[in-house]
Amino acid sequence: MLNDSIKPSCVMGNSSPVIFFCEAGPQTGFGHAGRCMALAAALREGFGRESVFGFRGAPDAAKRIEDAGFKVIEVSDFNNWQFGTESAIVLDLRISLAHSFFERAKTENKMLVSIDDPTPNRLHCDLAFYPPVPQFHELDWSGFDGVIHRGWEFIPLRKEFRLPKKKKVKASPPKVLVTMGASDPHRLTLRVLQALQSVPGQWRAEVVIGPMFNSLDKIDRIAVEHGKQVKLLHDIKDMSRRMQECDAAIASFGMTAYELAACGVPQLLLCLSEDHACSASALHASGAAVSLGKFDRISEQKLAAELQKFISDQVALQSMTAKAAALGIGNGAMNIATRIEENIIH
Repeated sequence: MLNDSIKPSCVMGNSSPVIFFCEAGPQTGFGHAGRCMALAAALREGFGRESVFGFRGAPDAAKRIEDAGFKVIEVSDFNNWQFGTESAIVLDLRISLAHSFFERAKTENKMLVSIDDPTPNRLHCDLAFYPPVPQFHELDWSGFDGVIHRGWEFIPLRKEFRLPKKKKVKASPPKVLVTMGASDPHRLTLRVLQALQSVPGQWRAEVVIGPMFNSLDKIDRIAVEHGKQVKLLHDIKDMSRRMQECDAAIASFGMTAYELAACGVPQLLLCLSEDHACSASALHASGAAVSLGKFDRISEQKLAAELQKFISDQVALQSMTAKAAALGIGNGAMNIATRIEENIIH
């Protein structure tokens, strides 16, 4: 069942928590945990409902969740979760859970929610949320009797991305944000910086260094060699402000791409997988971004040429800014939290 017309309500002071199942680490990145944190924050802010994270992954990622004020329970096997007083369980996993888990959940009358889930887990859920990506139409929904919410308005982003946007003032020379996620396992940041060196004209690059980057020596060297033209950004507290202050961005597809779109930033996307490339095609088709597809199919020469074309085409950049703003991305976390809360209380 597809339903996107429910009107929000507000209930405060709820005691039974929502449980989030997610993973994060250098290879998987932090995107899934990050969007769960955004949704948990919306549940707390909008409805006074706390959240607990059933988590498997890197200690650094677990610490980021704890630093945001959420309890973390390390889980080796999600199938063995012992149900308690939780009001709902949100699944943001890429592994299929055992049928026995869902049988126990049904026996315990637990509400299950899935976020952008391609696995069979979604078929057992009461609520399922998706961005408008092509993969959705390839999924078999036989046996599903829950409610599906799908659209740009159901992408869970942090609170800073739903606040009013500042009026952008064009920088001179243009400022380009380079951001490849928390871990950048394929060292795309280095590839982009090396390609940028061959791009003529004036430009400045602000490079986001994620907390799970493994090797920075070559990136540091390029930054030193190029002085004020390349600036490295560590431990950013307000990513929305950084995005809004740039003229364009070069990013790996993931939650960052949706954050950039929420800020109205033109973006050139590299994708880590075929699945990411398929998802990025929706932003590309909307006119809000240019996706180059899977990163390992792009030669160094093509990457340099695409970067030059992207940075220099002011008309295209202005068009992408307008089309990104028209998508209305930004309030997804609160929209999802509202749907969850309404189903909990009813």
